[in-house]
Amino acid sequence: MESSSLNEEFDAALVAVAASAHTLDAFYGSVVPATRRAAWRANRTKRRTAIHEGLKLVFATGPRNAAWGDEFKWLFPLRDASVHHEEKPRETVPHPPLGTHTGPEYADYSTESADRAVRLMLDVLRWCVDNPRAKAPTTGPQAPTANEWARDNEPAVAVLENRWASSA
Repeated sequence: MESSSLNEEFDAALVAVAASAHTLDAFYGSVVPATRRAAWRANRTKRRTAIHEGLKLVFATGPRNAAWGDEFKWLFPLRDASVHHEEKPRETVPHPPLGTHTGPEYADYSTESADRAVRLMLDVLRWCVDNPRAKAPTTGPQAPTANEWARDNEPAVAVLENRWASSA
């Protein structure tokens, strides 16, 4: 892969990784009650933990909890690094799938990382649409229940899934 292709892959993957994490963050902000979010903020709870715990309150996430916890631990530090980059020397690493050594950022923000991030985001959205807690409140006093949110947002999730499937 020539350097311009590597740079194009990096740019696209950086956007996909950051956008996937920001989507999950916005989703959390739109469905988890503000009082709970404020308590986690006051306790300085890591954002990835607050998002994960918040989704557990509103959706029946049981079968996905362990996998999502691991994936959030992978995704959110990449998102954070993309918006709060630190200039420091780092050892080169093999680039997936090329195997050639390059800067770690090129391995972190690769096609494989973009795919992983988008698949996680879509998995979270689909699972939550399909598994709301029946009477769980979402944000605000006049907010819909999780069931109502899921019903109203299923078409948008289906559109995202179809776009992803058609791009593969």
